[in-house]
Order: sequence, then C-alpha cells, then structure tokens
Amino acid sequence: MIVVKRGKEPNSLLEFRKQNPEADYEDTPSNVLYDIREQMWREQGHLCGYCMKRISSPDVERIEHCIPRHPKGEMVHDKQATLNYKWMLGVCYGNSMKRGAKPEEMTCDAHRRNTELTINPFDETSIRKIKYKADGRIYSEDPEINKDATETLNLNCEAVSLPQTRKNVLTEAKKRIAKKCEGKTQDAYMQELRRTYVSLAHERNLIPYCGIIISWLENKLKIL
Repeated sequence: MIVVKRGKEPNSLLEFRKQNPEADYEDTPSNVLYDIREQMWREQGHLCGYCMKRISSPDVERIEHCIPRHPKGEMVHDKQATLNYKWMLGVCYGNSMKRGAKPEEMTCDAHRRNTELTINPFDETSIRKIKYKADGRIYSEDPEINKDATETLNLNCEAVSLPQTRKNVLTEAKKRIAKKCEGKTQDAYMQELRRTYVSLAHERNLIPYCGIIISWLENKLKIL
C-alpha cells in the first residue's frame, strides 16, 4: 500500500449532492459513479488502493468506502458520509469474479466487506506502518494495522500470488538500479536511490506493487 492522494471531487458528484441533499450512495446515477471511478483511477495511477495491482480501466474498478457505509451491519447510517469523495477508494475486484472463488482466495474490498479498518490509506503516518518481509509478505508492527493488512484485506493471499509478485517487483527494481550504477561510486548509487524514490513517492510515477519498492528505498535512505 502507498498513500493515496485524493483530489477535488468530480463536478458531477458535487452537483448531485447539491440537487439531492437527502440522497444516499445507492441513489447515485451511473454517470456520476463512472466519473468517480475515472477520477480515482487517474489519481491512483491505475492501481488498486489496497493490493496495488494494475486496474486496466475505470470500467473494472470498484468504489470502496474506507469508512463502511453500514458498519457492523447497521441499516441506519449517515447518508451524506456515503457520498463523501475523500473517503472513497478505487480498488480491484479482489479475485471475487473468479468462478468458485472461496473467501480465503479473495482480497481487498471483496474480502473486507463491512469490517472497520484502523489503517488510513490517505494518511502518510498510517501507511508508513506497513512493512514488507524478504519473501514479499506484508505486515505491520502495529497489531491493528497488521490485522487490517493480513486478515481483513488478505493482502498476503497466495491464491493470487501477492507475496511472490511483490518480491519479484522489488528484485527487478534492485537489478535495474544496480545495472544503472554498475562501475559507479557509492555516491552515484545513493543518488539513483534518491531519484527513484522521488519519482515514485513524490512525482507519483507509480508502477504496480511499488509500495514494496518505496518501503525498501525508505529503509536504504533512512527516511523515517
């Protein structure tokens, strides 16, 4: 996971709320929903906000509410909160479209359902608590966030090879950096690490599963 930078809400969503002050998320017209998905898709670099797999288009992106619309199954809820763009996240289908997929083979929103989360995808301090093991498995020393990542969101799901895919992505990044710095000084190597970090974390030139690369770079560069 990486920090999600949410921009200004789509104009169509703003107008819908103004014209329908009592509306709920379920009342949202299809054109407004598409505008939401399209904008999130662009803001997130075409990546799922949880597992970071590539989402090919807004058509196959789900709108996730980081604050559950019906926490603990409650039917009475804050309608306006369900239309608050700053708490919406673009996510993948979490393997739920695979025929016969079992719950333990699903990830992200499909596995989470209405479970409340401690981790905040929009807060850097919260996301910095996410760490990665050498085998690509995600974890956190914060027990609640660790539960979010490993149990609620099932981000170490072997059925979709998440740990191995992350490990491969980091291995390729290390090889690219080493090849580019072959025969150069340690200062040149550190400079390339910083350049790569800025490109990913600040300029938002995101690639699938780059959270593990950013975490490795922060450790190498001693960024706290």
